[in-house]
Amino acid sequence: MSAECHLVLQERLIPPSEEWRHCTHSWTAVRIASGFGYSLGGGSAREMKPGDTLIAGPEVKLILRASQLGELKIEFFTIEPQLLNGLFTVIEWHQLEHMSGPEAPQRLMQGLFYSASEPLAQKFARLAALSHRDTLPARLAFLQLWASCLTSLLPAYSPAGTGPRKLRQQFREFFSRLSEKELATSSLTDMALELNCSERHFSRMFREEFGIPLRDCQNELRLQRAARLLSDFKVKISSVASECGYRHLGLFNIMFKKRFAMTPSQWRRQRIQGQSPAELASSFLPPQPAGNGAATTAVAEKIRANLTTAFDKNKPARPVRDRQKTA
Repeated sequence: MSAECHLVLQERLIPPSEEWRHCTHSWTAVRIASGFGYSLGGGSAREMKPGDTLIAGPEVKLILRASQLGELKIEFFTIEPQLLNGLFTVIEWHQLEHMSGPEAPQRLMQGLFYSASEPLAQKFARLAALSHRDTLPARLAFLQLWASCLTSLLPAYSPAGTGPRKLRQQFREFFSRLSEKELATSSLTDMALELNCSERHFSRMFREEFGIPLRDCQNELRLQRAARLLSDFKVKISSVASECGYRHLGLFNIMFKKRFAMTPSQWRRQRIQGQSPAELASSFLPPQPAGNGAATTAVAEKIRANLTTAFDKNKPARPVRDRQKTA
């Protein structure tokens, strides 16, 4: 699914007895606009009636089959969290990442079902009935619909312990409020002052919690953000460097090439050739870098795994071709 379809409502008409199969790296929200059918995901069949809604996480195979009695019309949109940089806190983002892994909740792998009578499905119906569904307010409303679904999935953060563990609690509370962008651009001095501890002690706590040095984590986040910003051709590379905390363009070029095995200009040219930002910079494991590739890849893996782990403690039928037709 291309980035241009992010938060854009689309329609599909499934002929009788045929199937619509859908599996992407994005989240998907789909509703039955008219007709009757079945959801075959997760190894079980569920009857789908007009107004019923399904929300599925990344890599979930959605299969909808139309009834033999008539066509099935569906409406759906996708959500690419990696294009929402800065919206989530550090903890929320990595909880979200955890949902696409092998330990994702089973009910999410089967698709979250909302009957037509439930508030979320009713809100989806109201949004689908809008005459202008490609406006900013409509896209924000689709985003809010998805966010309300996440509320029941993201575990509430509540640090435990008292006494000597007070500073550690404050440390975790601090990161429950901090966005990845803020983490990438904040100085060690400022963050240590926020917790009223020494820089050395803050660095030690960070490494104990996340398994990597603070500087390595910040460099990785800055370069990942730069890779996403480079997809906007109107923004100068020098502006991207500055936005990501690099005062000198030369240093930015060196660091970027070391991380991604290509210069920022080469990375941008790949985007021009048709690759979406999601394909280029959706994960913490971009193209294998040259030189110290193993080391930087290890850093990326640790950011994905350790940030999550630290806070997790507390039938075949003819498929319908998925044409890109925007509603």
